[in-house]
Amino acid sequence: MDETRCMVRSLERLSYFYFEESCGSARPAARVPAGCTAWRTGSENGQGRPEDLDLLDSVAANIIGRTICALGDAAALPVRSFLKNFHSEFEHHIEHRRCLVPDYV
Repeated sequence: MDETRCMVRSLERLSYFYFEESCGSARPAARVPAGCTAWRTGSENGQGRPEDLDLLDSVAANIIGRTICALGDAAALPVRSFLKNFHSEFEHHIEHRRCLVPDYV
């Protein structure tokens, strides 16, 4: 990946993979991906709030090590990593109601 990829959408896509692969017995493996999708959609529609990022991080942190299968951890770890390493891009979605990366890229 490079600067032509939106990290928010990349996380959403990765989270969707875990959502689809989840067996359903570990509800957290489904909650984190759904939260990522809802957050991105809401942030681009003007409903995102800076405290939502803390909530996503908190939910992901509380899932790690507490699920039956490894998909719970696997879904939560990228959320924490992306929020840590690309926080400014997530904030940009909230402040500007759009992606930092232009659509034509």
